[in-house]
Amino acid sequence: MRRRDLGLNGLSFGFLFLLWFGATGFGFWKPLTDPLFLPSPVTVARTFVDLLVNGYQGKTLGFHLMMSLLRFGVAFAVCIVIAIPLGLLMGMWETMKSLVDPPIEIIRPIPKLALLPLLIIWFGIGEVAKVLVIVLAIFPIMSISAMQAVRSVSKRKIQAAYSLGASNRIVFLRVLLPASLPGIFTGIRVSIGIGVTMLVGAEMIATRNGIAWMALAASDFLLSNVVLVGVGIMALMGFILDQIARAFENWFVHWSGKEG
Repeated sequence: MRRRDLGLNGLSFGFLFLLWFGATGFGFWKPLTDPLFLPSPVTVARTFVDLLVNGYQGKTLGFHLMMSLLRFGVAFAVCIVIAIPLGLLMGMWETMKSLVDPPIEIIRPIPKLALLPLLIIWFGIGEVAKVLVIVLAIFPIMSISAMQAVRSVSKRKIQAAYSLGASNRIVFLRVLLPASLPGIFTGIRVSIGIGVTMLVGAEMIATRNGIAWMALAASDFLLSNVVLVGVGIMALMGFILDQIARAFENWFVHWSGKEG
């Protein structure tokens, strides 16, 4: 089944590349779109190699990638350490939910890019504001996912554990937390996609490095080939991070979907 899934994944990617090749002509027929707006895959591949060798705006492609990963990584780590435990507490204690959930629910629907001016006023144009844009986007997702995961745990399992003499600590570690992990990992995987997307907003704040900044800066000069390289790197980054999260999920929650 795994081999079949990989084959279908390859088929879908191959179909998209065929559409791209067809639209750009591939040197055999007139392109359906102006190469200025949609360069061919060959042109984008050559641009990637050139950026890999020569960098962009005086900095290597690896440096731009490292800066983007650093911003994302710090924001993601903050949310893992704070948002998930907070969500677990909200799921276990109604008082905590009543205190903390309203501010989170208020922040959740606000477009985070609309908060950029305030973040710049409060924290300046340094890295703190860039990280906070990502944190504000993914913190509510992780905390609410963890809260809902706890609240969806079967009451019978908890009562059975208590009836067997388990303490509160044992109930949390052996019942609540394991049963909540699938929901928590779902929130983590959703947050990865949103966090990578929010890099664009984060790197709009007075910076001269990062993959998203590279794509934004290139768009000002209609360098669509560089823009597509940046978009492709961010898409690949999100995909790899999601696969890593999925691997951890399969490791920690290997029983998910196999009960009964």
